[in-house]
Amino acid sequence: MPFPGSQQKSNSKDALWGYTISDRLRRRGSKEGVMNFKFLFLSALLLPAMAMAENILSVAPEKANVRSGPGAEYEVVWEAAKFYPVEILDREGNWLRISDYENDEGWVHRTLLSGVPTVVVTSQKANVREGPGLEHGVLWVLDKEYSLKLLEAEGDWLKVSDGGEVSGWIHKSVAWGFSEPPSVEKSPAY
Repeated sequence: MPFPGSQQKSNSKDALWGYTISDRLRRRGSKEGVMNFKFLFLSALLLPAMAMAENILSVAPEKANVRSGPGAEYEVVWEAAKFYPVEILDREGNWLRISDYENDEGWVHRTLLSGVPTVVVTSQKANVREGPGLEHGVLWVLDKEYSLKLLEAEGDWLKVSDGGEVSGWIHKSVAWGFSEPPSVEKSPAY
């Protein structure tokens, strides 16, 4: 899945805000600066989670080619299987720049993605259980990067299915993607 020379997302606060937090505190009074710092700190914790839910789509066909640039003429750098969740980073025409749970990036044609809520296994192995809890028996053991449709969420447990044989519950800590199924599946607005 990873490809040589993959670009990493820039999370630079300076590029986003144009100043550092200490610069902002120096320019304002200490009480107001502390209030602003608290607001910025809380926003930094909450906004990525909200943005992540809004910017995640999943692969619709059995497999999708992820390319090095926005067009069919660009090299295929990796393939993503059905139900593989991806974060949308940018758009150029009908092409979307995506990133996965390992921050591997590439480009996919928008028609290959859907709003079906999905997750991918991020641990080396994941137990799929009969119910939402450790007291329930293990039905399946899945390998890393196994993609699943998200059916339901109950606390820290996700009810998932691969659309075939595999169906059951996995813990949120072993998966990445949608954190809960939306009440109505979203269609990509991209």
